[in-house]
Amino acid sequence: MTTQSRTFGDWIFLLLLVLIWGSSFTAIKFAIEFFTPFWIAAIRLTIAAILMILFAIWRRVPLPKGKKQWLACAIMGGLGTAMPFMLINYASQFVSSSIAGLMMATVPIQVMLLSLIFLPAEKATPIRLLGLFCGFLGVAGVILGNGSEEATAAAFSLLPFALLVIATTGYASNGMISRNVLEMPAMTKSLGVLFFAAITATICALIFEPLPQAVPWSGWSTVIYLAILPTWATTIILYRLLDNTTAAFVAQSNYLIPAASIVFGAVLFGERLTVLQFVGFGLILFGVAVSEGVIRRRRKKKRQYPPPPSG
Repeated sequence: MTTQSRTFGDWIFLLLLVLIWGSSFTAIKFAIEFFTPFWIAAIRLTIAAILMILFAIWRRVPLPKGKKQWLACAIMGGLGTAMPFMLINYASQFVSSSIAGLMMATVPIQVMLLSLIFLPAEKATPIRLLGLFCGFLGVAGVILGNGSEEATAAAFSLLPFALLVIATTGYASNGMISRNVLEMPAMTKSLGVLFFAAITATICALIFEPLPQAVPWSGWSTVIYLAILPTWATTIILYRLLDNTTAAFVAQSNYLIPAASIVFGAVLFGERLTVLQFVGFGLILFGVAVSEGVIRRRRKKKRQYPPPPSG
C-alpha cells in the first residue's frame, strides 16, 4: 500500500496503539509485584479471549477457514503473542519499564529485514532506512537520558535483553504472517490469535509456575486493565491496521512506544525527564515522518522555456 493511501483513521488507530501499549509497560511493572510473569500473561490473555469470543458472537465474526488460516492463528497466537507477553513480563523483573519499551524499537528493523524475504512488495527504500536509523537514534537518546542507576545496571544484564529481543522477534513475525493471510478478516484473526494465545500462556503457567495466592484488588485491577485495553482492544486495532496498511507502517508505533512509556513513568512515578530525552523524542518523530513520507524532499521544477519560433 502506498503512503498516499494512509487515512486520518489509520493515524488515529496508530496513536491509540502507541498510548495503550506505552502504558502497558508501567502496568506490567506494577502487576509483577503480585503475580508471576507467566500468570500475568495467562490471566490477561484469557480475559481478553473471553471478551473476544463474546464480541465475535455479537458481531457474528466468522471462524478461520481451512488449515492455512487455523495454522496462522496458532502461530501468531502462540509464538507471536503469548511468548512475547511471557518473556516481557519475566524481563520486567530486572529492567525498568522504559528499557522494556526501548526494545520495541527493534521491531521495525526486524520487520524490514523479514519483509525483504517474505513481503517482496514492501521494499526497504533508502529514505525508509534513513527514517528507521533516525528513529532508533531517538530511542537511544530517550533511554540514555534516563540516567538512573537501575537503567545503568540493567544495561549490563544480558538475559533480560536477550528475552526482550526474542519477544520483539515474535511481534515482528506476526506482522509478516498476518500480511500473508489477507483473505482472513481482521476480526477473525483477532479471535483466533487471542484464543490460541490464551491456551498457550495458560498451559505454560500451569506447568512452570504456582497458582496465584492472596492477590489484592489492586493487583487484579491492573491485570484486568492489561486484558481489556493493551490486549483485547489493541489486538482488534492491530489486525485492522495490518489489513489496511502495511507491516512497516504498523511497526513505526514501536518507535513511539518507548517515549510513551517514559512519559507514563514520569506522570505516575515522578521520573525526571532530561533534555536528551526531549531531543530523543524529536528524533523519533522525525524518523517516523521520514520513513512514512510525511516529510519529503521537494523536487525542483524544471524551468519552462517558450518553444523556439518556427519558420
